[in-house]
Amino acid sequence: MKLCYLQHSRRSICMAIAVALLGPLGVAAQPSATNGTDTAAEVPASGGATESGMAAPAAGPDRAAQLPAASSTAPVNLGSIMVTANKRSERLQDVPMAVAALSGDQLDRQSAFSFADYATQVPGLNVISTGAGQTQLVLRGVTSGYGQANASVGTYIDDTPYGSSTVYSAGSLLTPDIDPDDLQRIEVLRGPQGTLYGSNTLGGLVKFVSTPPDSTQFSGRVEAGASSVADGGSGYDTHVTVNLPLVRDKLALRVNAYDRKDPGYVDNVFTGQKDLDGDKVHGARAQLLWTPTRQFSIKLSALAQNLSSGSLANAGIDVDPVTLEPIYAGLQQSRAASTGKFDLRYRLYSADVNDDFGWAALISTSSYSTLAKGANTDYTTAYAPILNPAFGLTGVGYSLLNPITLGKFTQELRLQSPQDQTLEWRVGAFYTREHSNNVQDLLSFDASTGAPVALPTLGHISVGPAIFKEWAGFGDLTWHVTSQLSLLVGVRYSSDKTSYTQIGNGILVGPTDFTIRQSDSPTTYLLNPSFKFSDDLMVYARIASGFRPGGPNVGVPPGLGAPVTFGPDKLVSYELGLKSTMLDKRMTVDVDAFYIDWSQIQLTSYADGFGFLGNGGKATSRGLEANWQYAPVHGLLLSANASWTDAELAADTPPGLYGYKGDRLPFVPKWNVNLGADYDFPLAGGWSGFAGGSYRFIGARKADFAVVPGPRSTVPSYDEVDLRAGVNYASWTFKAYVKNVTNGRGITSVRPETTDPLGSPFAATYVMPRTVGVSATVNF
Repeated sequence: MKLCYLQHSRRSICMAIAVALLGPLGVAAQPSATNGTDTAAEVPASGGATESGMAAPAAGPDRAAQLPAASSTAPVNLGSIMVTANKRSERLQDVPMAVAALSGDQLDRQSAFSFADYATQVPGLNVISTGAGQTQLVLRGVTSGYGQANASVGTYIDDTPYGSSTVYSAGSLLTPDIDPDDLQRIEVLRGPQGTLYGSNTLGGLVKFVSTPPDSTQFSGRVEAGASSVADGGSGYDTHVTVNLPLVRDKLALRVNAYDRKDPGYVDNVFTGQKDLDGDKVHGARAQLLWTPTRQFSIKLSALAQNLSSGSLANAGIDVDPVTLEPIYAGLQQSRAASTGKFDLRYRLYSADVNDDFGWAALISTSSYSTLAKGANTDYTTAYAPILNPAFGLTGVGYSLLNPITLGKFTQELRLQSPQDQTLEWRVGAFYTREHSNNVQDLLSFDASTGAPVALPTLGHISVGPAIFKEWAGFGDLTWHVTSQLSLLVGVRYSSDKTSYTQIGNGILVGPTDFTIRQSDSPTTYLLNPSFKFSDDLMVYARIASGFRPGGPNVGVPPGLGAPVTFGPDKLVSYELGLKSTMLDKRMTVDVDAFYIDWSQIQLTSYADGFGFLGNGGKATSRGLEANWQYAPVHGLLLSANASWTDAELAADTPPGLYGYKGDRLPFVPKWNVNLGADYDFPLAGGWSGFAGGSYRFIGARKADFAVVPGPRSTVPSYDEVDLRAGVNYASWTFKAYVKNVTNGRGITSVRPETTDPLGSPFAATYVMPRTVGVSATVNF
């Protein structure tokens, strides 16, 4: 039984962009102003914490910094964007590490609904995706491929971690793809964040920052849109947001809800179904903020999102394993009847308490989250050629029914000093407990009708309960040696314990019933000096480490050499960076170079069709990243980012995989490029307009490491062009957009469908074909 371990001519353009980004740096080093002139930097953006950790009142959208309006007469200031990457509110250009911020208005302008729409706007961020709800995030090349069992990029919703820290609930693949409606911004922290954010942040962190309630005024927003995909179906989206000041300046409630249908475009040649990969997403978020005094606040939040699809779990196009060209005409697959159902439910409840004592602030963040996944994936191509002859049957199909549930409680306490002192300090404690279950059943049925076929139990494995507990203590100290030189040091000690029970039976897996326990005590550290030549030019260095927890291994039959447990993998990153604001704050430039040393990599190996985890080998990743924004005139914003990443094995993989020193890490392109332009302009009669577009390029990638001797597939590069335009009148906005204008067929993942890793067919997941949409929005 094949049970994957919890399933799971361009270079010149890039060089020209890199030169363009680096060229202006020489004009930025200007003497520091005596009393800083960036007043925007002194006012925390809404939803962040003030320097004492208190929740700040809503201060309006970030759009003034992201999309300068043509009608504005105020000076453009691209250096005023505020972030909470270091769990303090500070100006983006003052954070001594690589951070990207995408504002909520920016995402709305682009009609971005998922990672696929905005990931390429962040240097060094890539996705390995089989569709919405099934996306592995990759930062700076830190991945072992599609089969990676545990996430290497952490996910936070405000100050709350979301998603699994273990390998027992598909933590790498089930990354929460939250609808970005009513978000203040998305922050992406590149490089390991092990000291402040803990485990599973080897590559970095993605943080969804919601718009907080505003107790000063009533407001709301309603949006409705429709879309259609080339040679596919149609979809719609509706979003509603209401802000209610219950007690002026004291108590406010903010609620948003959404309902979305993403059109499908994949056809099933076996059953005749059309556009079967479309999905439905609906959800809501509510936040209650109580600020009885300026020193004290409590925020209660609840989030729910449901995603369902008729074939999202295995919506790949059947392709030739050598050419990666579709086997059938167009975007088609062949799947047995009754398979492909996929459902995913997110729930998150949190409470944030902030109390400012003057000399320090105490911040408490408590949360409970759940995740529930249901999937029925077709395995007929893999098992019918083996099992049907053995049973003397024809026309019988096989599928893997795989429900997963996760419950997670977290508690963090931080005590931190104000920011305006020579020695700035912070200490904290963190606790989490996860409880997960993962069941895998191999089913038999009539492939044409879906009617069950009674056969002996083929394979049943119940992975769980798997219980993970972590206690951690952390602290950091920033010494502001002078007004220009600062030194940040941090450390985190974690104590992890995992217990895991497995029960299995069936003619393909045999009987199993056992419990295994394991514990680890990793320590991470951070050294982060920075120097400001002026308020608008900073250089920094960063040495940081990260880890992922180990744990008991999923049991396999004796004699296959699978280890009983696997250990944590560890990573150390070395980074140099520069951030500059210039031309009267109308241009920003961020550049950085990094080198990553990754050891004891958790790799999925295979023996007789069984997958199991082990630690083996080393890898390195080195790269250059650059991000540039420029507002040459009021209303016009130009942007570009580029990244070059060279991620490869530094030692051979362990037995069971065929990766060799010098081989590239899976699904990591050497080059990523994104170019963008947005223009706002006035029209007659109180109307105004806007137009924009973006271009993205994702370089060629190598597929997963081979599990038998033979070549690895090379996934070709692809590019996309998106266009958008609209008009504003009073409180109304009307918008139209075209995504993937050229109808390109970029591949985001590819994997074998048979028990023969080199056999035909492979399943390839494509980017969404050309999509045309319109929407109307009213604010009140």
